[in-house]
Amino acid sequence: MVKEKSTSIYSSKSVKQKHLWQFAVLIAAIAVLNVASSMFYKRFDLTKEGRFTLSETTLDLVDQLDEPLYVQIFLDGEFPQEYKRLQNAARDLLNEYQHISNGNVIYRFEDLLTDKPIKEKDDILRQLNAKGVQITRPEIGQDEATSEKYIIPAGIVSYKGTEYPLNLLKREFGQPLEEDINGSIELLEYEIGNVIRKCVVNQEIKIAFTKGHGELDPIFVADISKSLSEFYTVEDLNISLTDTACTKQFLSKMQKNPDDAGAILLKGVMDKMQDYKALIIAKPRISFLDEELFLIDQYIMNGGKVIWLAEPLIAEMDSVAKYGSIMTADYNLNVNDLLFRYSVRINPTLIQDLNCHGIPVLANGASGQPGFLPWLFYPIFAPSGEHPIVRNLTSVWGRYVAGIDTLPNKDIKKTVLLQSSATSRVANNPINISLDLLRLKPTAEMFTAPNNIAAVLVEGDFKSLFAHRRAMKDKSPIPFKAKGTNNSMIVISDGDFISNQTDKERKQVYPLGYDKYASKAFKEPVEFANKKFFLNCVDYLCDESNLIEVRSKKIELRLLDKGKVKAEKTKWQIVNIALPIALLILFGLINAFIRKRRYT
Repeated sequence: MVKEKSTSIYSSKSVKQKHLWQFAVLIAAIAVLNVASSMFYKRFDLTKEGRFTLSETTLDLVDQLDEPLYVQIFLDGEFPQEYKRLQNAARDLLNEYQHISNGNVIYRFEDLLTDKPIKEKDDILRQLNAKGVQITRPEIGQDEATSEKYIIPAGIVSYKGTEYPLNLLKREFGQPLEEDINGSIELLEYEIGNVIRKCVVNQEIKIAFTKGHGELDPIFVADISKSLSEFYTVEDLNISLTDTACTKQFLSKMQKNPDDAGAILLKGVMDKMQDYKALIIAKPRISFLDEELFLIDQYIMNGGKVIWLAEPLIAEMDSVAKYGSIMTADYNLNVNDLLFRYSVRINPTLIQDLNCHGIPVLANGASGQPGFLPWLFYPIFAPSGEHPIVRNLTSVWGRYVAGIDTLPNKDIKKTVLLQSSATSRVANNPINISLDLLRLKPTAEMFTAPNNIAAVLVEGDFKSLFAHRRAMKDKSPIPFKAKGTNNSMIVISDGDFISNQTDKERKQVYPLGYDKYASKAFKEPVEFANKKFFLNCVDYLCDESNLIEVRSKKIELRLLDKGKVKAEKTKWQIVNIALPIALLILFGLINAFIRKRRYT
């Protein structure tokens, strides 16, 4: 009996020593893992759509940072739950930026408004607004109290002593906040990357607004020019062969060689054009000569990009307001054959759409009533599709927009970027544009020609219009090219698409897409996405970093059903409280039963 007892004691000590060794090994393993994790970082993205995996384009941009980049986000404090999702998504993404930059991206979230006096709050908001930072108020539900709080879903990025606004929330007038939040989360990587791009861009790429054919005055493209100049070198280029502003720079050479004056002028203008990666032809109103079309054609054949903003009909709102009504007339721009060769035709029509913007009407106006009334010639386009130019883009505003046709061509791919709604139609030239139309009450049955194209991207192999015109080819001072491969251009049938409004008295230029009349009528800013759309167009054609492809990244946000949550709130509260306690009690009873059977 003594021997058996001694053996039992030794066995018990051996088991204890074994357990102690196992415990010591576990502690050592945990310590080693902690040390290793502090030295090496690895994050596994298990989301289906790769939500936390940054694109190669983003990685390349971050690699170009040679100094610390500081990000200060003001979306902090107490605000509605929807904004919490945006805040969390921004924090997760900035964590990833910080990691891949090896600490070169430094960020912090800060609440600027809580516990501040009203005067100090106003000063802060005014300063942020002047820097281009977005400020908003939270939406109030039916069962919530009114709040005077402001939310700043934005921040400031500082790099090498320069500050850049970073707006996280993309709002559209009249759209539910939840949809805007979802779209904004999808675009976070693009927006942050776009600001980094502003920080590191060297502006080597040059683009030009053409002049000499009655294009938009500089004051009306001031805002889009300023925005483009953040990424590109933006200049004006006169390509009118009959304009002294164009010819005077070649005058001395032409005077020395009068017999070759025409060839010298053509070659000189073409050499100038080759300095630019893209040309923007913004609302020409003077006919192009064949020689000028030849220059544009050969520029395209040699890889140059062109964005056409050409409207065929004379239709100006100033004239309608002054005279009450006008009849449209054709500009006769002489570009139809050229565009036809590239599989595009701009028709002498105007799109009328029930989904339209409006115009201000005074009490003594044609309608006999004050206010802001719908104007069928101001279609609002709702971009759709997965193309990076239009993905997650809010509404775009058109003014007297012509219809576009695309033509069959197996060598050219056509992508529709903007088109009218299902309740639209076209009016053919000549068209009587009269304020009396405001008195009419149109119905959907009157608009049976839907989906009229207003902007199209064409890509592929372009054939020269002058390939079979020997007269032009023979007098060309430059090597003629009959075909351009793998090129692209964009055609927009609204010359005022990039025209910003102005205030002459205050000498102020409004942001492109902002309507001062609608904003005054509705007593809140009314702004459309014209600027963003056009910047996307230029980036798609010219941006060598290819950042716009990040816009195609789709993130599926799996949201709870708010109605169901509200209806079943009590049930799930009970489940969440009672079920864990019941499981713990059950686990305790089972554990006691097992121990009793094992050790009794």
